[in-house]
Amino acid sequence: MWSDELQKQTREYFEKMPTACMKHFGDLRFGTCVLIEGEYAITEHNTNAKHKFDSIEALIENGWVID
Repeated sequence: MWSDELQKQTREYFEKMPTACMKHFGDLRFGTCVLIEGEYAITEHNTNAKHKFDSIEALIENGWVID
């Protein structure tokens, strides 16, 4: 899992900004995350796969952090 510091930075970032480049732990997936109406929606860059999370904690627990 990502470092505590990077997880903290991800939480703090989304307190100020609604969009971020993201990276996933362990498999080199990258994507763009948009926070809309309390939902975090990630679209992966290479595959266009979509992932939705209802909280920042769920997003981080699934291995995503800011890049």
